[in-house]
Amino acid sequence: MPHLFLHFDVNETILLGDPAGGDSVHECINKIIAKSAFVSTIGMNDEHTDTTDTATTTTTKPTIKRSPSSGNICDTHDFEPKKWWNGMSIADDNSNNSPPPLYTGWEYPPNTCPYYRTKNKARAKEFTYSSHGQVYRPLYDKLCMKIGLDKEAEMGVFQNFLPAFWKTLMHYFPSSKVVDESTSASASLSTESRRRTPPPPKVTLVLRTFGTDLPRVAKAISQFAIGNHPEYPTYYNEDLILQEDDLFCSGWKYITTNDGSSDVDKQELVYSLYHGSANDDSHVNEGRQPAYSGDDDILNLLQSKHIVGIQDNYPFWRDNNHAPFAGKPVWTNTKVHGHDHHHVLLDDNIHNDPTDGAGGIRVPIVADNRGGSESNTNSNSCYNRYESLHGEQALALHGRNLIRVPTIRPSLEDDWFIEQIEIARLRDLEHR
Repeated sequence: MPHLFLHFDVNETILLGDPAGGDSVHECINKIIAKSAFVSTIGMNDEHTDTTDTATTTTTKPTIKRSPSSGNICDTHDFEPKKWWNGMSIADDNSNNSPPPLYTGWEYPPNTCPYYRTKNKARAKEFTYSSHGQVYRPLYDKLCMKIGLDKEAEMGVFQNFLPAFWKTLMHYFPSSKVVDESTSASASLSTESRRRTPPPPKVTLVLRTFGTDLPRVAKAISQFAIGNHPEYPTYYNEDLILQEDDLFCSGWKYITTNDGSSDVDKQELVYSLYHGSANDDSHVNEGRQPAYSGDDDILNLLQSKHIVGIQDNYPFWRDNNHAPFAGKPVWTNTKVHGHDHHHVLLDDNIHNDPTDGAGGIRVPIVADNRGGSESNTNSNSCYNRYESLHGEQALALHGRNLIRVPTIRPSLEDDWFIEQIEIARLRDLEHR
């Protein structure tokens, strides 16, 4: 049974509201509803104005293509929808009607897209206050109550965290002071969920963020670990007390390598961790000595910890057009060099798009002993380094090493994270 590593994104995955990004918690709640409120795109092409070449009298339509950070199969950002995906008119007063069902699947249904990915995206932060989204206003009110916005003074440092996150921590890091089994997260899971897989021998929590919120999140988790959460006063697990030297910021660097098999040098991308977290997203690591550098070094570090926080390198991801390989890496097929690991990244910014998303996959590369060539197979071979998967190969690991988080689901369902992690564990064991 492999050591389980739970890599949790922070903003809009376990914590609502993003001050660094300019989103209040109320704006964030409106956005997560708008991201799962789907509209019909039937007739989208008809909205575009034809462009006519008067010299040749040829009529053309604008090119529709994939857009950055969209997860769409086509560019809907200039489309103004008229109907929800169930056929209900968006313009009508639907405040007394049942809202169209939300959609949170990995693949978009045909001829649909999220309201958030249309021309109306600017309305998303006030979605349920607008004439378009007022039909979802009861859901907004329910979410505000669910995360305790009515108990702000009582919640303190725990304000705006999803209850599902604390339930997940209690499940994978059991308390040493649980008095009543009914207070544990596992008690709320179905019998089927609990018997899917045996518990992992060890679990490590890895916090991942492009923002500057690690110190706040570290404080909240550490206070939770010693029983200071008002709703879980009997919980205690010192493994979740996050020390300052367990906070890192990351960096990527290309180095030139040559394994001697040819005269051609190769550019290898190396991931490194530096002590501390930055107070902005500039990640100025020039001149600093990394604390840990290279995949094996970092895997050894993570293996030795129960909890770690990593501020990932937003400028590198941005400068590479939000490509998954440049985002937050996790590792697969690590049963080499003593690393029997299963890494899972849970992030709202994972898309069904081979060119765009926050989650990257690092795989061990095999040097064939018979001829020096490299492949991803392990027959007659030995592992000597890791590299990033690209495109569809990385997407194929969704549900096993990557889990897209439609934030509305864990906001409403306390067991959602646990259920998805257990499904991923089962899939990983099936592929071993």
